[in-house]
Amino acid sequence: MSDDKQAEFHQRLAAKNLGALWVARRGVDLTKPAATADPVHWRFEDLRPDIAEAGAIVSAEDAFRRVLTLENPAWPGEMRVTNALYAGIQLVRPGETAPCHRHSQTALRFVLEGSGAYTTVDGERAPLMPGDFVVTPRWSWHDHVNEGGEDVIWLDVLDTPMVGFFDAVFRESHNDFSQSITKPDGFSTARYGANMAPSPGGNQTATASPVFRYAFEDTSAALTRLAQGQEAHPVHGHKLHYINPTDGGPATPTMDAAMRLLPKRFKGADYRATDGLVYCAIEGSGRAVIEDQVFDFAARDVFVVPGWHRHRIESQGGAFLFSVSDRAAQEKLGLWREQTSP
Repeated sequence: MSDDKQAEFHQRLAAKNLGALWVARRGVDLTKPAATADPVHWRFEDLRPDIAEAGAIVSAEDAFRRVLTLENPAWPGEMRVTNALYAGIQLVRPGETAPCHRHSQTALRFVLEGSGAYTTVDGERAPLMPGDFVVTPRWSWHDHVNEGGEDVIWLDVLDTPMVGFFDAVFRESHNDFSQSITKPDGFSTARYGANMAPSPGGNQTATASPVFRYAFEDTSAALTRLAQGQEAHPVHGHKLHYINPTDGGPATPTMDAAMRLLPKRFKGADYRATDGLVYCAIEGSGRAVIEDQVFDFAARDVFVVPGWHRHRIESQGGAFLFSVSDRAAQEKLGLWREQTSP
């Protein structure tokens, strides 16, 4: 068939909302994932003035959530940090309350700076301290209150692009500006946080972890003891995943989160996996080499490793490095794979 006839045929197909698969696949390498996200690095020292200015020009009530979204340059304006995840830096100033609401997305918080604030999830509040990891399960009422004397800043990561793909994003505001406290502090940790489960009803699995605050003091102590008893992994250093204690799986159904301790003079081996990773250092510094890009990161910096990108992480002085990705969802679908030193 001549080129003119093929072109005319394709036009007729398009008019019927049809397409030719053999044309769409022409020249496309289907032997590996197509790279869509870009590696990117946000330095906290560069963000800090913008965070402060946002706090000066808009209130938490007017903004509803005063957040600077971390937008991957591959998708400007789309509020995506990786293919499947949204991320942003949230600020709550002294005396402020971020109003109570709930949504169908799961939200993760990783506290970067400040003290004196707490989050309330379904009637239980928990303090927010630097390095703490906090889970807000989907469709859970939550608000954030700062009763202290300094700004509190954290990293938000949500599965919004993933949930949006399924046309399943819903949100609802609470009738009250902030919800009532109905449970004592530490209630969820008392029920599930000591390698034990309550009875009756303790054998039931939850879709997200019933322990919604993982204190950094506990995480860092566990990793420090771990490092005293074993050699560092050649890729990950010393790494622990945050888990749902009811089933031993990831803390949320869609996102996997972990903390690693990179020992001094650590030089990680090359590695890649299909999940897109968002990293944030809470202490120390290091270097991330992602394909042909090099990011020197410091405490509270955020950087992204897109899926199936060869990378390695190094640290001369040691670091605590938090990460979150869509690995949990990929594993449930049987899609996740990894490769060391490709």
